Amino acid sequence: MFHPPLPGVDNKHPRITGLCPFSSGELLVADEANHKLKRFSLQGEFKGTIPIPEYVAPCSVAAISGGKVAFTAGSRLYLLEKDGTQVWQKALRHSQASHAAAAVGDDRIAVSVSGHVEVYDAEGQLAEKVFPEGREERCLVFMVHRQGGFVASDWHRHSVVAFDSYGELLMECREEQLEQCQPGAVCADDTGAFYVVLRDLNKVVAFSADGEVLGPLLTAQNGIDRPRVATVTREGRLAVALSDGTVHVFRLRRKGK
Repeated sequence: MFHPPLPGVDNKHPRITGLCPFSSGELLVADEANHKLKRFSLQGEFKGTIPIPEYVAPCSVAAISGGKVAFTAGSRLYLLEKDGTQVWQKALRHSQASHAAAAVGDDRIAVSVSGHVEVYDAEGQLAEKVFPEGREERCLVFMVHRQGGFVASDWHRHSVVAFDSYGELLMECREEQLEQCQPGAVCADDTGAFYVVLRDLNKVVAFSADGEVLGPLLTAQNGIDRPRVATVTREGRLAVALSDGTVHVFRLRRKGK
């Protein structure tokens, strides 16, 4: 566990709205309250910040090759170099309070917009749009890319949905399967298994790559309280940010290991 509040860096108590792996052994933390993108080692050592435009409050964050960082803020998507130089920014259709960003491979960025997913290349060109089930009837608040498609939390239907890169529905876990809890942040590992934050229940629930509910991976017994967002690192760690501004890092244990 480590505590992101930083003397001389933070003016307010952190509100962590985004997490993603960043370079080897690092996490990138989006602190909406302090308008910062912060770098930490997996052991909690502060590595500095990535400068962002003034008065911009980052929400969701994702990193691609070359040290480039994408993040959403309000109804905009930004891509920055590691030193904070802006590569481009895009205006998004303002149809939801926040937009989820996710890395797609090494050089593309996906963002949730008005019930569908838009995928941009590193030059800022729109590469594709993905409509779950061919329609625009969902509210994808949290999203992650995994091999072959996406997993997202749909706040319109109160469900977790997995769909391929063509929008074909692969599975849907409805509210009754989530203990009547609104699904929160989602993340996935390199096997395709994914993890869903249930903030009100103080749980992170694991799903197989096929969408089978495997049960709680983390609960209050693991020291988590009101989890907000989560990510899986390249080193096989699960990082979970809590509402109190702390980040907890766990080793993922898979079958046979």
